[in-house]
Amino acid sequence: MQKPNVLKVFNQNSIKIINAIQHLIYPNVCVICEKEVLNKSNIVCPFCEIDFNYTYFESYDEPTILDKLFWGRVNIDKTYALVFFEKNKAAQPILHALKYQSRKEVGAQLGRIIGKRIESNYKDLDALIPVPIHPKKKFLRGYNQSEMIANGISQVLEVPVYNNLVVKKENTSSQTTMGKNLRWNNVQDQFIWDKRKLEKFRHVAIVDDVVTTGATIESIAKSILTQVKDIKISVISLAITK
Repeated sequence: MQKPNVLKVFNQNSIKIINAIQHLIYPNVCVICEKEVLNKSNIVCPFCEIDFNYTYFESYDEPTILDKLFWGRVNIDKTYALVFFEKNKAAQPILHALKYQSRKEVGAQLGRIIGKRIESNYKDLDALIPVPIHPKKKFLRGYNQSEMIANGISQVLEVPVYNNLVVKKENTSSQTTMGKNLRWNNVQDQFIWDKRKLEKFRHVAIVDDVVTTGATIESIAKSILTQVKDIKISVISLAITK
């Protein structure tokens, strides 16, 4: 009879004890209701996930409202958003945790969910470009929330994330309470790009956390297309306002 590997058993038990202690000190709780979630890879509990208003755009044959948002404004190849954003619904605390509570793992986890849903539709992507934020804002927050979402998508699609292809020139005001015209004025001509790197790609996707009027994405897409005319640009977002 083969003797058990004592060292292996000891290491396995040690890991279990360490994980148990970590769980007691830093329990994994639902981002929405703050109740304990047993599966560490989940950011919301099953009860709160029921309240998610998924778009199911990955199953659409007809143009979605996100497609139509850019019609007549800028040429966008494909669009996708995971959920509809509505006040007092599940998406609101999720986005709040991602942007204002240092829960960057929320972006990565939801990015992986997005990646699994769009995998078959985005096979020719060359690059993921997170919507940039000003370095000062990134320093204060500690990260770019769109970059976290892009990182999660990248893990599934195996498409690289490029953080410095498009750079924001000025630290503009928050657009949360702005109307469509003010949003457009707030982001117009705010982005610069690395033309030499962009010229290598045939299809890129701009990744954002939430699309409202589309002004920021429109500005980025137009700034790219003025210099690299043959490139295809798609949009991937965590949420779209209803």
